[in-house]
Amino acid sequence: MYPGGAKRALGLLFGLALFAACGPAAAQGAVLRIGGTGAATELMKRLGAAFETYEAGVEVEVIPGLGSSGAISATMDGALDIAVSARPLKQAEAEAGLTGSPFARTPYGMVSSHPRPGDIAAADLAAFFASVTSTWPDGTPVRVILRPLSESDTALLGETFPGMAEAIHDVRARPDVSVAATDQDNLDMAADVEGSLVGTSLAQVVTEGRRLQFMSIDGVAPSVESVEAGQYPYVKLFHMIVAGAPAPLAERFIAFIRSDEGVAILREAACLPIMN
Repeated sequence: MYPGGAKRALGLLFGLALFAACGPAAAQGAVLRIGGTGAATELMKRLGAAFETYEAGVEVEVIPGLGSSGAISATMDGALDIAVSARPLKQAEAEAGLTGSPFARTPYGMVSSHPRPGDIAAADLAAFFASVTSTWPDGTPVRVILRPLSESDTALLGETFPGMAEAIHDVRARPDVSVAATDQDNLDMAADVEGSLVGTSLAQVVTEGRRLQFMSIDGVAPSVESVEAGQYPYVKLFHMIVAGAPAPLAERFIAFIRSDEGVAILREAACLPIMN
């Protein structure tokens, strides 16, 4: 049921759930368990720490390594209180009683370990991504890194830029191209590979303190301000997924995210809140 990369994290998750039900955590106060897309892991840790201060006696556990689909499945099974997903619910998941909606958007684009990747026209990006002869402005070869075919970011990248879905398909056939299993692997590899080129969100780069550089697209760099002004249209959405009848603690956490303090944390993490 769960992706292979999430099995060990889920084992830890169920162990923590048992400990909380029987041990000291139950006596100390309520525990809110959150997991999901790796791109939002550090963001949720920031929000969780602030919520613990806001609501005394509450512990927020952010479980890493589940991914969107693994966290949604865990929420469906009652092992998580909230799943943070990089994709909306599928029809079968909604029919199983889950509900969800986007709560934040963050700029999405292309980053590199190259210190000055420069600017590119959106219409030219797919060809630049797919060509085996692409170079950075100083002549450094471009080294593309992909995500697994089933990963939500693969679909997002393919949908975001013209012709990119076909470019990804062509690049995937090349034996020299690496595939990063998780969001964290993606940026680890991007940092380690000279001249790398990967798709990612500004929120992940900011919250993880990554030393990677975004390309500007059509002369505009990705930022909260450029998205807010309508100048940079490329974004990634984070969705909050809960069971059909969420626990009151989960409801209070979601309300906190939309409070003034929660919104400030989102903006510092390069996210714009979605309030409806």
